[in-house]
Amino acid sequence: MSAHAISFAGLNFTAEESESLLDAGLRAGMDLPFSCRGGICQACLLRCTDGVVPAHAQRTLSPSLQAKAYLLACQCQASGPMSLALPDPADRLTSCLLHDSRQENDYLFLRFATARQLPCKAGQTLLLDLGEIPPLILEITAVHAEAFSIEALLHCPPETMLPDWLRHSEFGHAFDLAGPLEKNAGSDSDGRSLPEADPLLWTELEDGKKIRAILEDFYRQVYEDSRLAPFFTGSTMGRAIDKQYSFLRQLMTGEACYFGDRPRNAHHWMVISDEIYDYRQDLMQRTQLAHGLSDCQIARWSRLENHFRNDMVKDSPWPRRIGGMAIPFEGFAEETLSVGSVCDYCQQIVEPGTTVRYHLRLGKISCPACSQASPAPGSTG
Repeated sequence: MSAHAISFAGLNFTAEESESLLDAGLRAGMDLPFSCRGGICQACLLRCTDGVVPAHAQRTLSPSLQAKAYLLACQCQASGPMSLALPDPADRLTSCLLHDSRQENDYLFLRFATARQLPCKAGQTLLLDLGEIPPLILEITAVHAEAFSIEALLHCPPETMLPDWLRHSEFGHAFDLAGPLEKNAGSDSDGRSLPEADPLLWTELEDGKKIRAILEDFYRQVYEDSRLAPFFTGSTMGRAIDKQYSFLRQLMTGEACYFGDRPRNAHHWMVISDEIYDYRQDLMQRTQLAHGLSDCQIARWSRLENHFRNDMVKDSPWPRRIGGMAIPFEGFAEETLSVGSVCDYCQQIVEPGTTVRYHLRLGKISCPACSQASPAPGSTG
């Protein structure tokens, strides 16, 4: 009995002619995705980049996937050497059933179920290909994995062409989505990338009055939460509320009213997992719902925050970056501000052109008056 050389993700293993690629890979300690082993769930879908794909390994796949040399590892018995790769997210289709769709202003909120558990997260995008018009881009705003349910937002100005079933929220309508894809792989080195503003959301939320009420309620819960409170050690609740309020105002209105660090630098030292990020977002969305926000308003708010997900989630600290240069984690330094800011100690406005002292890891700045009590630049106190 002969064995064939298989290459996957830069690693090599051998497969006997009598065993599936999935069994051979698992036997060799490869991290191959799988679930049902029966060729139904398509969790073990792989793409052949070199070699011959046996017909029986494609029999349940769509013609488009077959043409692109996709195969099911649990059904594939190699007849020769093969090189394999993970699927291109844009090629992989997931069958979905519409539960609800509601339009508010230029945004359409959708809730739908997926035929399989889709490995995706808020902030990623899915593509709805309608054939005759460009694909519609759905931004994921919430994922309920246990229920195979996803909530998403579609930006659709009046001229956007939409199918009738989507406009009229035809419950149970079946459709396919491709993805997930990354919308924002991270902003530039200083975290200056901003999402498209939504000034109507600011107006709908009583010109910010309801936003502040939500933030006050939200941060009260955060500071009492054993998982989230440690991220705010050394920061007062009032300060956290004020900074987030100013940041959201700028994101929604487009006004230059926030003078603090962007999320990448503000959170550079925090180890934030996907689980913690989603935990925080779930708490925020429950708070928004308690204050009477609609599903679409919650999704529009989440869209703005999720833009920065990849600037915050990480498994180890990042250095702060200023002008593309990495800054050491500890110690103090001085900088002359090109834009105004707020002193993190006395909360007074600091005008452009002022030389301030800042902590290299935390990014907290002190105005000239407060700097007198701070350690000298370059120290690690």
